[in-house]
Amino acid sequence: MGIHDPYRIPRPAVISFSGGRTSGYMLEHIVAAYGGTLPDDIAVVFANTGLEHPATLDFVDTCSKAWGVDIAWVEYDWDAPHRTRIVDHRGASRGGEPYAALIDRKGFAPSVGIRFCTGFLKRDRIESHARYRLGLRRWHSVVGLRADERSRVLRMRARDCGSRTGARAVLPLADAGVDERDVLAWWKRQPFDLGIPSYAGNCVLCFLKGRAKLLRLIREDPSRADWWIEQERRVSNRTNAQGRACESMKRFRLGETYEELRAAAFNQADLFDDAVADTEACYCTD
Repeated sequence: MGIHDPYRIPRPAVISFSGGRTSGYMLEHIVAAYGGTLPDDIAVVFANTGLEHPATLDFVDTCSKAWGVDIAWVEYDWDAPHRTRIVDHRGASRGGEPYAALIDRKGFAPSVGIRFCTGFLKRDRIESHARYRLGLRRWHSVVGLRADERSRVLRMRARDCGSRTGARAVLPLADAGVDERDVLAWWKRQPFDLGIPSYAGNCVLCFLKGRAKLLRLIREDPSRADWWIEQERRVSNRTNAQGRACESMKRFRLGETYEELRAAAFNQADLFDDAVADTEACYCTD
């Protein structure tokens, strides 16, 4: 009996393509495992929140063309069939519109404690596409979690055991033992790459990032904080059912607004925060 190739993923399958280097590595290796052409029962979906770095959108488009892969672009839209709008590289939102619309609908900002953005903007949109556009009742959900992301892999596998959506998680990179060094080394040998530093991530000022990373990113471009500040202002009068103020629902980060964060980025006392080790990263697949 031959050795199983983890990139020969079970089918039917839906590949969640985040638009980052890791998911790009995974996609190319899956395409190669099938001889350069994906079977008809393997779909690739990119969920756009409107806050992805512009280079991320260009990267998704470039990967699609370079590897001959049809990538479906989806966005949250309450008024669209099944709350999911189909877009493309040219028509994709670039000003955070889907994300802002979700916050308007909810009436408060997501946070570490109530992180509804990932579910509504990414996971639900991909599942909606699989179920209603592709007509699947059961499928394999292929996610680019690496072997060195052990806690995330364990959470994904544990959640999958009780899945009621019809999707069964498949983690080919974890199964293949691929880590971040493998991914970065591979991309150095490719004719194109994602045009942003790894610390920036796709959703540039995601509230799950460590404070030092956020300060660094804001110093590079203070306008990056504008959208986040505006959303916190829009929910600034949020109260609970009893009419009392709910401070935790008015901000993305606990104890600090993005306006305060931007001010801190240019405070002399905080200018050396970049030197502090910051291992936190956003994890929108969780």
